[in-house]
Amino acid sequence: MSELIDGYRVARWDAPWALEPECRERLHALLRVLAARAFVADHSDYWDARVAGGFFDRISTLALILGPDGSPVGWGGYHRHRFAGRRALYLDAAGVDPDHRRFGLSAALTLHFMVREILSRPWAATYVLLRTRHPAVYAGWRKGLGAGRVHPNEHRAVPAQVRHVAKEAARWLGDGPGLEPGELLVRDAYRMFEGRVYGCEPTCGDERIDAYFADRVGDKDAVMVVARLNAPLLAAVIAARRLRELRRGHPWAGFRTGRRR
Repeated sequence: MSELIDGYRVARWDAPWALEPECRERLHALLRVLAARAFVADHSDYWDARVAGGFFDRISTLALILGPDGSPVGWGGYHRHRFAGRRALYLDAAGVDPDHRRFGLSAALTLHFMVREILSRPWAATYVLLRTRHPAVYAGWRKGLGAGRVHPNEHRAVPAQVRHVAKEAARWLGDGPGLEPGELLVRDAYRMFEGRVYGCEPTCGDERIDAYFADRVGDKDAVMVVARLNAPLLAAVIAARRLRELRRGHPWAGFRTGRRR
């Protein structure tokens, strides 16, 4: 158990594969409830299939966000992996109860994950990947790291190494045939959902990004977001971010990851 921000704490499992069946069942039920709140949609079938397929045995770290009263209000996790010979973290599905989103909890949890992993090998480059169809998640990563450090972006073509990493990640996820490497779009990524991924169509308020998602990202498609980080870069980004947001009174804005799929 560790502090996260403003009275919220993190309960983290670094060896989920070792969880006893009873604990797995409780966490499974809790993830279903939290996902329904975060996405305003029933994702029970999704979580049932994931758990049956070995979710707890595959994920490297799983965490719950606990509110000031100790009740779970969100979750997240990641897979430690190597894609195209490069060290990588794939950020798993995550979300936060809508009543608690204004505190930047998803951002704080993601930074918690990245700091502990990247600092374990500070000078090595680490590719951080996630898959989303929520414009605000993509916009948050651009805002948090700088648009030029997040792929895909309008500033330059996707570098060859990023394409290689994304291709292997897509194959590992089972999305290989659906990846368009030039845009890092994954077609039919959320085919496992019978209904809608979100209860209402998500937006971020940035007209260009919202238009891109509306025009190019279908109901069951996703964007594979890729960023390359090391410890000095992460430290510089966090310091600049904290300075800007402290001046505005919101020290953990950016890096939006809630409602990610």
